[in-house]
Amino acid sequence: MGAVLPKGIVLHASSVADQRGAFVFLAPSGGGKSSIMIRLSSDSFGAIADDSVVIATGSDGVVRCLPCGSMKQNTGTENIGSAPLKGFFFVEKGVSANCSRVTGKYAFYRAMRSSSIMAYEHLSALERQQARLFLSRLFRMFPSKIIRYDLAENGIQVLNRLVNE
Repeated sequence: MGAVLPKGIVLHASSVADQRGAFVFLAPSGGGKSSIMIRLSSDSFGAIADDSVVIATGSDGVVRCLPCGSMKQNTGTENIGSAPLKGFFFVEKGVSANCSRVTGKYAFYRAMRSSSIMAYEHLSALERQQARLFLSRLFRMFPSKIIRYDLAENGIQVLNRLVNE
């Protein structure tokens, strides 16, 4: 985390990308981040990261998702490197429902509540402040939605709902 602050952050999340850019999936442990990443990457997306996602602003000012060293092996996906960030999804397992857009303020609250910042408890007070500020800025800059999906849905069904809502 210290290597990317104050212009980046490491999140407990998964990420996929296509030609539009990268999408980040946030949920508590066991909440479906890896499942949705695997489903989408077997269809139209490439996997960027699973479990830990680095999001950082490059020297060109573009905010990108980058793989973290903890990318799980044997997921059947191909690591595509980095991609410009396009949005966030808070994953919920359950009966399928529409995607719901949420405000940046609520997204920040939800991410902090579910301990989405990696190693947050091990950061200094200054690093915690930098991490919170960067995360808050991300949620103001990029759209955030809640997506609920049924474990029986395939990647194409999930993808269609992500794209069309």
